[in-house]
Amino acid sequence: MKQNTKNRRKRRFYKRKGLWVFLLLCMTAAIVGLRIADERLEPYKQQAAAIDISTIDDVEIPSMILDRKGREIGRMFVENRSKVSIEEVPHKLIDALIAQEDQRFFEHNGVDRVGVARAVWLNFKARAVTQGASTITMQLARNAFDLKSRVQALGQTGIERKIVEAFLALRIERHLTQGLVADYPDEVERKARMKRVVLEYYLNRIPFGHGYYGVRSAALGYFGKEPMALTIEECASLVACVKNPTQISPLSNPAKNRKARDHVLNRMLAEGMISESEWMRLSSKPVVVNPKPLRKGKSHLYEIVDDIALEKVGTEAMSRGGFRIHTTIDRDVQEQAEQSLREHLDQLEARAGYSHQKHGEFEPSPGKVPRYIQGSALMIDPDTGNVLAHVGGRDYAHSQYDFIELGRRPFGTAFLPMVYAAALEAGEHPCTTIKDEAMDARAVAVGAQEGILGEWGMEVTNPHYEGRISSRRALASSKLAATVRLGRELTLARVAAQARAFGLPVGREGLLTRMLLGHDSVSLREAVGVYAAISRKGQLPGEPRYIERIENGKGEVVYEAPAPSKSGAEAACDEITAYQIHEMLRDSMIDGNLAEEASAIASPSFPGAVKTGTTHDFADGWSLGYNGRVVLGVWVGFHQGKKAVYENAFGKHLTFRPWAEVMNLADQHYPGKGLEVPEGLTPAKVCRHSGLLATRYCYDSVEDTLGNRNFRYAGKTEWLRADRIKLGLCDT
Repeated sequence: MKQNTKNRRKRRFYKRKGLWVFLLLCMTAAIVGLRIADERLEPYKQQAAAIDISTIDDVEIPSMILDRKGREIGRMFVENRSKVSIEEVPHKLIDALIAQEDQRFFEHNGVDRVGVARAVWLNFKARAVTQGASTITMQLARNAFDLKSRVQALGQTGIERKIVEAFLALRIERHLTQGLVADYPDEVERKARMKRVVLEYYLNRIPFGHGYYGVRSAALGYFGKEPMALTIEECASLVACVKNPTQISPLSNPAKNRKARDHVLNRMLAEGMISESEWMRLSSKPVVVNPKPLRKGKSHLYEIVDDIALEKVGTEAMSRGGFRIHTTIDRDVQEQAEQSLREHLDQLEARAGYSHQKHGEFEPSPGKVPRYIQGSALMIDPDTGNVLAHVGGRDYAHSQYDFIELGRRPFGTAFLPMVYAAALEAGEHPCTTIKDEAMDARAVAVGAQEGILGEWGMEVTNPHYEGRISSRRALASSKLAATVRLGRELTLARVAAQARAFGLPVGREGLLTRMLLGHDSVSLREAVGVYAAISRKGQLPGEPRYIERIENGKGEVVYEAPAPSKSGAEAACDEITAYQIHEMLRDSMIDGNLAEEASAIASPSFPGAVKTGTTHDFADGWSLGYNGRVVLGVWVGFHQGKKAVYENAFGKHLTFRPWAEVMNLADQHYPGKGLEVPEGLTPAKVCRHSGLLATRYCYDSVEDTLGNRNFRYAGKTEWLRADRIKLGLCDT
């Protein structure tokens, strides 16, 4: 009996029947559990299988906006991104990413089972979801296929989304591995390469905050560097953004970014990626940003190009990106116009006693209109309508209002050529004389309501009257009283008709004398059109053109603008009138209101002409002119209201300097040419005082600096219409 008991005690444990029964029950339970789990997980597996993973690297490619010479001037995109290869990403940034996001990234096959088990245990202990187990591949799956939106549409939970992510991550890594078999026969090398492909897709896709998508956009946007130039602490700062791009941006919250950056450095230390001395040195550094983001080109010009491109190609096609939009813009001229206006407006605000809001004082908010001084500039090729420069306002971020497209401001004395064009069309000559004497302000009802009409057109603080002067002299010096007398003699209706012929929106009824002094409002586009017509022998320019053609990513032309029409619309005036107005305007730079400022024009033999414009309230200034090849208009004033920019703010002081700077640059690339004398004109010597044919007695008595009296011939060559030369001899 004792022997049997002893034998039973010595029986091996694995021979015990109860143990095997227990193990069998456990195996059965496990199989049943796995079967149930497999059945429960099958819908999520099928959900992941239905996703086309071949599009995993399909990200929005920016469409490039190019100038007329093929140089980039902007980009069109929804997400600010610029793709790079994984070879262009520093190893320390990859280390930082692995340390924070997925320490076993190079070992697992898309799902970190150890990490999942750890997260389940920690969440169970905490009785709450405190740990995730998303691998880099799972995060890529979530971002590439917008799984959050997909599961929300299906009414699924966050845990269900994680399950789909896991199945999708497994598929992604299998898919990428299979695609590398031919190039990487060695299994270890193949997996290593596949992992780097995953990293490349991930780093080019994920958001880093502040509107930056992908590592290159973020590196430039935060630190002004290409990724390979980033320091270790900058790499850690970027990786820190991954957890919460909105809250941990180095630009919007440097303190939070530094705290998160130091956590990344701690993880790198724990993983042996940096030494303790490096950790101490790097953790002590502040977060220093130097933003130089990729230019989206958001500006008034960008909006116009964007609208045209969307209309011609379609919203759906443009959203895919990859287009090359060839514009008519010249980048050099555009940048010069932006710079000259910006610097000049800053200088105006820096004047002693300047009383208006300044650009730096404005705090933008939705619907808030800036009260600081504005400016815009437009340059076109009048023969083709091609726009070379378009500056619609001072600061697009503050106001999207485009003064070229939408703005209308009083034309001021820049309107005066319309009066003289009407006179020339009616049979007068440039030498026709007008009385230049004081006029009652009530006759015009603009400016002062009583007293003498001001002479703000001369743009000097001490204007004087000259008695009887030629029309040429009156226009060159912007004589207001003389111009009003001429306009009233012609009739307001005739002048208004002439202005409409030049494309200005002047009414037909209820005309008032103040129209003659540019009281009515015009757009900068209309104003440029007037002077373009003068430079084109009276022919109005064609419609403005901004885009030449659009090519898709394959280089195929998907839109090409119609060839520009050089004939223009109906003539604003005849060729002879245009030439005579041109010559009269040129005198403004010789002995007219721009005589002192003309030296700002670089070319000593400038073949073009320019006219400045001043309004009676000194609230707006204009400069409009051409070099025979291009036409440029500059306006300066306020978004709203009629307050003077400052006392005696003449148009030449508000606008001529930036006009000259931009025209000087344009003249180098688009050299001007003078207008040819048209047929039908005959030269004649005309007395500058009487406007009649000069005789041998037409001399001026002048006194030199020593008090000696000399005589100067008063005759001047004037080009007159051959069929209208009926001038008598000078009897003065």
